[in-house]
Amino acid sequence: MFPIRVFVYGTLKRGEPNEHHLTLSSGIQQFIGSGKTSNKFPLIIASKFNIPMVLRERGFGNQIRGEVYEINEEKLQCLDQLEAYPELYTREIEQIELDSGDVTNAWMYMVHEWRPDIYQQSSELLKDYSSKGSHGREYVDSEDVSHPDQLYDH
Repeated sequence: MFPIRVFVYGTLKRGEPNEHHLTLSSGIQQFIGSGKTSNKFPLIIASKFNIPMVLRERGFGNQIRGEVYEINEEKLQCLDQLEAYPELYTREIEQIELDSGDVTNAWMYMVHEWRPDIYQQSSELLKDYSSKGSHGREYVDSEDVSHPDQLYDH
């Protein structure tokens, strides 16, 4: 079986609020390296929970910085549950340019359905996410965000 690689760009990165879901939950993971997407995407912070998310809109936005991990099927299932896949997020294989100069393919979670006004409710288009970044929108832990309408302030 081929190894499973996943690219994380938000709260699952090292030092971010949900890192423990990647490192401590069931399954195995191994850090491969940091890098950026070959394609451009909109990375925004949205909702009352200040959730970082990439919208599935290739070619718009920036190359997104993040981390690549090698994981097993059990860890992928944990991440699928955390990311509300496939209801809220889809995951697709994307090409990642590692800082080492290598190029790899990895699963990347993206929001596949959103209202047009999500850009008005979000921050600027980011290249790199940090919960404590200059955007001033620190992540708020949410119990269950599994439906697209929960991404909007009501």
